[in-house]
Amino acid sequence: MYELPDPIEFGEPARLLPVLKEVNKEDRATSILLGTFRGVPLFAKDLLESIGQRIGTRNKIQCFSQVVLKEPKEGKLRPDGLIIIEKPKGAWLTMIESKVGSANIEKEQILSYVELAKKNNIDAIVTISNEFSALPSHHPIKFAVNEKKKIEIYHWSWLDILTKALLLQDSDEIKDTTQKFLLAEFIRFFEHEASGVKGFTQMNPEWKDVVLKVQNGTILRKQAEETINTVAAWHQESRDLSLILSRELNVIVKEKLTKKHAKLPEARIKDDADRLVSDTELCSVFDVPDAASEISVVANLSRRSLTCSMVLPAPEDRKTNKSQITWLLKQLSKTTDASLFVRAWFKGSPLSSHASLEELLNEPELLILEGKEKVLFSRFEIATTLDLAGKFSGSKVFIQQLESLVPSYYANIGQYLRAYVKPAPKPQAWVSEPAETFSNVPAGE
Repeated sequence: MYELPDPIEFGEPARLLPVLKEVNKEDRATSILLGTFRGVPLFAKDLLESIGQRIGTRNKIQCFSQVVLKEPKEGKLRPDGLIIIEKPKGAWLTMIESKVGSANIEKEQILSYVELAKKNNIDAIVTISNEFSALPSHHPIKFAVNEKKKIEIYHWSWLDILTKALLLQDSDEIKDTTQKFLLAEFIRFFEHEASGVKGFTQMNPEWKDVVLKVQNGTILRKQAEETINTVAAWHQESRDLSLILSRELNVIVKEKLTKKHAKLPEARIKDDADRLVSDTELCSVFDVPDAASEISVVANLSRRSLTCSMVLPAPEDRKTNKSQITWLLKQLSKTTDASLFVRAWFKGSPLSSHASLEELLNEPELLILEGKEKVLFSRFEIATTLDLAGKFSGSKVFIQQLESLVPSYYANIGQYLRAYVKPAPKPQAWVSEPAETFSNVPAGE
């Protein structure tokens, strides 16, 4: 008989093929996830390291499902799972609470698990659902410091987990054929709609009213619930976009956050709420490995438009601004995007000019302002804008259009852009002096 470690009273090792009723979708999903952790250590390592747990050769990972803990004796709380990481200097434990489909994590339930964790010397709680967060430490639910009672609380989205599995599968890091098979089956299960895994599908309920207020000239309030909820929904969609790009490009695409925002999610919400009120904009920046620059995505509520853009420094080795334009147009030769436009900034000046790609192909000099004929450009912005008009306020249509525009922008434009690289120095031409010969030396010397 299997001996259960502390603090488990009842439970069993997580199974890849759990024997559960069809209605127990959450228990089934959790058991399959933790069962895959047991069978594919690299997969477990990838996810556990995202919540600060370094997994080395001396660590042992145990995973359990449907657990009942020893304390309190009369308790009816049953976490969906428990992970124990055995380390040379002790163990680290986390409870798992998951939701599938449209079910969201509930604050009261997690607070009750905080009490349960304290009584059983458990270090952390990891929640899993179809809700999104920029980082595992940025929980979709806001907890006060005193509510956590020194228990770490993290969050994974199911799509985040699935994306990590897909990237691991394509990396060829796993050499064992059995582990490859297990991971492939895990992916097959969670890619099926019956698993209950889905992306971010719509903005918050207040979205339509917020857009209407901006259109009517009403100034939003920074701390209003509708403003905060709109920003929070945008943050979830931004995370989903980074996962979509990651899967399409087969690399890890991250949201670019400042150190302050990465550490303090509430500061990010406040700053983005300030921007929404002052500029009527929602903005996210994505870092694609080896791309020419970051991708900026802006939703403008006043104009009811979506804009994707990348910025390239202008080449410094060109002698004229016209040749700089030629350098850029060569990079855009493969795109036929009629909505593409280019903005150019002049060196040492805040002045800029802009024109559509179609116009520039016919007349490149359109970017050169009068009086700036001999002034080089400092940088170019390459952008595409989608005007949604009345569709912008549709909570589902907005997301659908955004998730179509961003990958399309990168596929049609972003992948072809190349950052300017200063050329390597060339050898200087020089004339050697004739070598001194004995015939030049005076006699007697």
